Amino acid sequence: MMLRSVEGRYVMRSLEELAKKALELKERGMSTYEIADELKVQADTVVWLLLHGKDGVKTRDAYDVYVNWNPIGSSVRRLTLVGRAMADIVREAVEQNLMEEPEVVAGIEAGGMALGLIVARSLGKPVASVRPQRLGEKKVAGAVNPSFSTVEGKKVLIVDTILRMGETIRAAIETLQSVKAKPVGVTVLANKSGKDSIEGVPVRSLMELLPVAKQPHS
Repeated sequence: MMLRSVEGRYVMRSLEELAKKALELKERGMSTYEIADELKVQADTVVWLLLHGKDGVKTRDAYDVYVNWNPIGSSVRRLTLVGRAMADIVREAVEQNLMEEPEVVAGIEAGGMALGLIVARSLGKPVASVRPQRLGEKKVAGAVNPSFSTVEGKKVLIVDTILRMGETIRAAIETLQSVKAKPVGVTVLANKSGKDSIEGVPVRSLMELLPVAKQPHS
């Protein structure tokens, strides 16, 4: 009973912190969809977080998952180890003919770039930077940052942190295809989507977060 009580306080504290973060982003002028991108949760989860704690608002059955990877992202050593593990998964996929060997590694701005650099170094490939853009409620093709490696005519591995619904990766694929690059794979830290490919491009992740059942009420 003591353990359950301690865990309960921890979960509630984390939920309060997440709701506070969502409110802070809203006060900065970010839209619901922009906040969803930032927190890597669904848009209606953002709405619920913004209402959390207000009178008359009831807790709904949870179906979304927030991935707090700050303990990894805040440590160069841990980030490096995770990036190397992601690169190893890509090597395995290439060896098993599940993915073509990439010629360039493209990190998605902004969070995906740190992991992209490490994955590129581990694979011995040049690094590129892809920046999809948001148009209203949708993510659409954006641009390839000219300060990094070119991707034209190259086979490209896309790197990001959390795969939520796939719209950011899809926009990154369209961005690369628009400059005649060939996306051959995607690797992410955590996959919340349940997808093993997007637009025919194989996806590999360190973790898959898949809801299988609702938690019973205690």
